[in-house]
Amino acid sequence: MSHSPPSQVKKHLNGITLLCLAFVICNSWAGIAGSLQLAILAGGPATLVYSIIVAATAYLAIAASMAELAAVYPTAGGQYHIASILAPERWRQGVSYTCGLLALFSWLVIGVSVTSIAAQQLMALVATSLSDFVPQPWHIFFVYQGLALFAIIYNTFLLKKNPWTHNVACLYWWVPFVVMEQGFRSRTIAIVIVSISIVMAMTIIIATQEASSRLAWALARDKGLLFSQYIEHVHPHLEVPIRSVLLIWVLTFICGFLYLASQTDYTCVILGFCLLLALANWWLYAKDHYNGPVIETWESYEAEPASVSTILSQTKKVNEGTA
Repeated sequence: MSHSPPSQVKKHLNGITLLCLAFVICNSWAGIAGSLQLAILAGGPATLVYSIIVAATAYLAIAASMAELAAVYPTAGGQYHIASILAPERWRQGVSYTCGLLALFSWLVIGVSVTSIAAQQLMALVATSLSDFVPQPWHIFFVYQGLALFAIIYNTFLLKKNPWTHNVACLYWWVPFVVMEQGFRSRTIAIVIVSISIVMAMTIIIATQEASSRLAWALARDKGLLFSQYIEHVHPHLEVPIRSVLLIWVLTFICGFLYLASQTDYTCVILGFCLLLALANWWLYAKDHYNGPVIETWESYEAEPASVSTILSQTKKVNEGTA
């Protein structure tokens, strides 16, 4: 069955830049540093050391498996495409859709959380510098929206031509080690560390918005999102799926209002909001239009549902030099 050519986004990340992007998003060392106290209190130094070894081993196995699948059949959808490939045919639609929505909203929540943390840090920095200033929730709200808007503008107009910013951000993540060696007794050093943390958070916000917008674009191509025909559009000059980028910004914007509504149960409110969106999207559109990811072959724009046999046949053609 022939299909019209699906919208395409040209690759602009090489291997090193992609590695830097992943490092910036994962923020591994900062996560470990933030949980050191909990690990030591829970089980002592032994727990800290061996838990890292066990976790690293498990995640290396997961990463190796996903890397193998991605190398055999690289797609924009990533995990939900792989889920469709591996799932039994009768479960393919439900499994891949669930995986895709979970991945999309996971990226969204990460971006929202980091944006919120950066906004709170910035207000805390202002309060530290101005003794008579008391941050209010609406202050944090406007800073949050400003940070999110900056990231969207950067992703839309600048990142495509400047992917090296991910490389710079990766190197920048090592700056705090130098600063921390100076100690924490100085108020000036404390302000510098918080300032560095805010800049680091901005690099994460930009990276997560880029990842989530590309995933939204991939889902739209597969008719998995409401208004898919509109969202899947790629701007011909910017070469960016600008409408999926705007979709992520709108969702991030709404999450900012949810912060104003409830600061104490913010996480629960966000999760409830995402669940409501997922159910509404399925009921209003996806259940009638989404049939699993459609993956184009490497020979033409002839498209077919993803399957293991498709992967093996395409891999064989590539190895033989006929694809």
